[in-house]
Amino acid sequence: MPIVQIRYVLTPNENKILIEKLEEIGRENIHKEFRETLLEGLTPEALSNKEFLVRYLLLAAVLDQQAESASARRTVREIYSRYGIKFFLNPEEYFSQIHKVVETALETYKPKVRVVRMKKVGITFLRIGGYMVSVLNLSTRYGSLLNYYKRFNNPRELLEKGILGETMLKGLLYEKASRLYVGWITHPDLEVKIYGGDLKRSEIPMVINGHVAKVMARAGLLSLVSVENTQNMIIEAEKERLRIEEQVKNNKPQGDFFLIDYGAFYIGVNYCHEEQPECDKCPINSICRKNIEIRAY
Repeated sequence: MPIVQIRYVLTPNENKILIEKLEEIGRENIHKEFRETLLEGLTPEALSNKEFLVRYLLLAAVLDQQAESASARRTVREIYSRYGIKFFLNPEEYFSQIHKVVETALETYKPKVRVVRMKKVGITFLRIGGYMVSVLNLSTRYGSLLNYYKRFNNPRELLEKGILGETMLKGLLYEKASRLYVGWITHPDLEVKIYGGDLKRSEIPMVINGHVAKVMARAGLLSLVSVENTQNMIIEAEKERLRIEEQVKNNKPQGDFFLIDYGAFYIGVNYCHEEQPECDKCPINSICRKNIEIRAY
C-alpha cells in the first residue's frame, strides 16, 4: 500500500485546538446518539441490568462490523423486541430457534456481503450463532460475561487480553469493533461503565475507523497516510490507527480518547462526506486544512 504526503498540515498548536474541539463535539453528541440508536425501546429493567447490557451491546458490536451501522443497530433492537431480555441472558434456550432469530435479523440487517464474500444469510447466521456460543461458553466458564470482563484491570487490558486475546471473542470481532465495544461498556458517560464512574478516560482506546482516519487526514493532523492506491486515495485506517492514537496522546495525554474519536466520527458521517463535503456547516471548518482528496471508502 502506498504512503502519500498530505498537502496541508496543521501546526502543533493547531493540532491541540483540533483535538480539543473534537473532544467537545464528542461530549455533546455521544450520549444522545448512543441512547437513540442502541438503547431505545429497552425497559427500565433491561437498562438497569449490566449483565444484559454487556451481552446486548456485544451482539450490536458483532453485527456492526462490515455492515451498515444503522441496520446493525436496528437489528439488535429488533431481536430484543421479538425475544426480550431472555434471549441475551439464556441464549442456550434459543439454539433450537436460531433459524427464526436469523430470519428476524434478515428483515433489517445489511451486511456487506461483497466484502466478506458470503451470502447475507450465511454471515448473519455465523455472527448470531457465534455470538450465542461465545456468550454461553464464557458465562459457563466464569459465571457471567461481566465476571469475565472484571478480571481485567482497565479498558486497555480488557481490549488486548480480554477480547483480542480470548478465542471466543477475537473470532467474532475485528479490532475496530472490539475497541468500539470496550468504549461502550466502560465509558463513564454511558450506561454500563463496568469500571465505575471514576475511570480515567485516557485509559479507553480510540476506535479509529475509516471516517475517523479520513477526518484526521483531511483536517491536517497527519502529514503522511497509507492509502489503498493513489487513484482512489482511500485511507487505510488499520494502518493509521496506532499513529493517530499516538498523535492524539502526544497532544492531550489525559484526553478523553473515546470522545475525541467519536467527535471525528460525527464530523466524518455528518459533514465530511466523500463527495461534496459540507465544509461551510462543519464545526471544525475554521481549522480544517481540507485535504479532501483523502477518502474513507
